[in-house]
Amino acid sequence: MRSIQAPCIRKIHHWVTLVRKGMKVAVWSIHVFPAGNGLTASPNDALLHRPSLAATDVTDVPAEFVADPFLVQHQSEYYLFFEVLNKASGRGEIAVASSSDGREWFYERVVLQESFHLSYPQVFEHNGEMYMLPESIEANRVQLYKAKSFPYEWEPAGELLGNVRYLDPSLFFSEGRWWMFAGTEEGDLRLFHAEDLFGPWSEHACSPIVTRNKRISRPGGRVIRDGKTVYRYTQSAYPDYGESVSAFRILKLTVDDYEEEEVGRVLGATNREGDWHKDGMHHVDQLRLTDGRWLVAVDGHRCSHMSYPAWKLSRWIAKLIY
Repeated sequence: MRSIQAPCIRKIHHWVTLVRKGMKVAVWSIHVFPAGNGLTASPNDALLHRPSLAATDVTDVPAEFVADPFLVQHQSEYYLFFEVLNKASGRGEIAVASSSDGREWFYERVVLQESFHLSYPQVFEHNGEMYMLPESIEANRVQLYKAKSFPYEWEPAGELLGNVRYLDPSLFFSEGRWWMFAGTEEGDLRLFHAEDLFGPWSEHACSPIVTRNKRISRPGGRVIRDGKTVYRYTQSAYPDYGESVSAFRILKLTVDDYEEEEVGRVLGATNREGDWHKDGMHHVDQLRLTDGRWLVAVDGHRCSHMSYPAWKLSRWIAKLIY
């Protein structure tokens, strides 16, 4: 019953939220573009004139939006993994698109569905195998997946953390250890480490490194290394969800110490009417190419107003609950 009830509750909550926000829907899309340096400080607006992928490109499920893009190169192809919000199930599911040049992208299909919501699919290679770490907060665990047949078939590979509710867990390897940032619904940023990918995982002595601050606590993309410098991205969920992305430079990272400094905002809303990312951006991923440049994937949204029949239905649902 839980798998049936959860999507229903999520849909009702979604409709009621729309009522309270004046009947606006956030329509998320994805764009991929080349960049010359590690940080996406000021991407050329010409590169962002239209999204590379939108909900209308999804052909196998009814999609409300696409978001949370992660890039990976496998053999001679580029792949983009991302969340698709399936209108029929009311859940986030993981899909993949492919490209031979990193510029023109072709939607493939949904590759991972569960009885709980999935998003933020960080895909990476380790010891010759391909792994995926999506957000699985509704399952109350941090669940790792392994490619059974890349890129289309995935299977559970292990539970990294159990009996927890973490937002957008982000893995990276540095100084001979695995590290993981994870946000909380209360606005904390926690840090974990392990000698082996499969654990055991221990919470860092300085964790939580951010406390009760929704502006800088939730991960906003893969942790990247540019030369000797490591950066973490964070999405701002205050005052509104999905408004912008900021970067932090990690100054010290050992099993006993942690220090960072804020670099500043790197992506955000344009507030220009008609832009697909007019109302906010909340995710960035970067892939270093062989020539030293980067391939960058971002998402963004603009709000659209709902139709009058949908507005009437939402009002009716809200009255039933409240």
